Amino acid sequence: MEKKFNNLKTISNKIKKIFVIDFNSVISHINWIKNNRVNKHDFKAYPAKVICFDFSRCRFLKPYHISALACLIHEYSEKNFKIQLINIPEQIEIYLNKINFKQFCNKFSRNNFPDPIDTTLPLWLIDATGINLYPKEAQKYFENNYLQGKDLFILSNTLAELMNNVFDHSFSKIPGYTFTQFTSKNNQIITSLCDFGKGIPKNVNDFLKNRGEECLENDKALRKALETKFSTETKPHNRGFGLETISSNIKSIKGKILIISNDAFYCLYENGEIKSKVLNVNFPGTLIVITINTLNLNAKEEELNDELSLID
Repeated sequence: MEKKFNNLKTISNKIKKIFVIDFNSVISHINWIKNNRVNKHDFKAYPAKVICFDFSRCRFLKPYHISALACLIHEYSEKNFKIQLINIPEQIEIYLNKINFKQFCNKFSRNNFPDPIDTTLPLWLIDATGINLYPKEAQKYFENNYLQGKDLFILSNTLAELMNNVFDHSFSKIPGYTFTQFTSKNNQIITSLCDFGKGIPKNVNDFLKNRGEECLENDKALRKALETKFSTETKPHNRGFGLETISSNIKSIKGKILIISNDAFYCLYENGEIKSKVLNVNFPGTLIVITINTLNLNAKEEELNDELSLID
């Protein structure tokens, strides 16, 4: 009996455990992602192809934590690791169930779009089939259930542009993820999108270099990506207006945009102020957080009824 217990203990010691913690800053979150990427996995210390995400040290999760965590789990599962979520506090368990998070531990069941629960939409993998579906579903769900009389086209349009840009330009080995949540207490819709791709500044500078132009510092390259008509690769569905459209949309309703890509930081604040800088830490891809104040949304225009539409 003692020998069997020791064998189980030995197996357990060979399984890597990643603690999901409270991230009190974006920088701490970036460092956590970098340190736990699959390319950092020590197969000598942890030969078992099992990863346990331990939530015992976690008291809260924000939308941008969720989208990045989904990318991390996807990366491990693509390398045929079995994913386990363990020691989940009750409040975190309820939250994860609302967004159907556990389905993403099984790579064969992603993007089974379940009915939304309360004010959260399911976590969504960005692939060709979901680019058009998710933005429309998000707009319809919030308009019909929580924001009657409000026009959420800006949300739908912003989501579509974000997802198209990730799909076209990230050059990631795995798809990105997006997640949307409405908080009635703060009158906010928060959308987070994450990918582990090339990164916007690197993409911009590679484009400039290929054209024989001078490369920019990464924070300036990130700002250039939001300029009107600038695109490193024009596609029929965005025509070079992707990130600029997002910026214009959110600025028009006094929303907020946070972008971290490579070592560049960009933020458009509610008052229209823009800040950008080079960080001392490098994010492996792009993380975007959009915050919409629903009090600033336009009223939905009433459609003409059938009788009026027939009048000459």
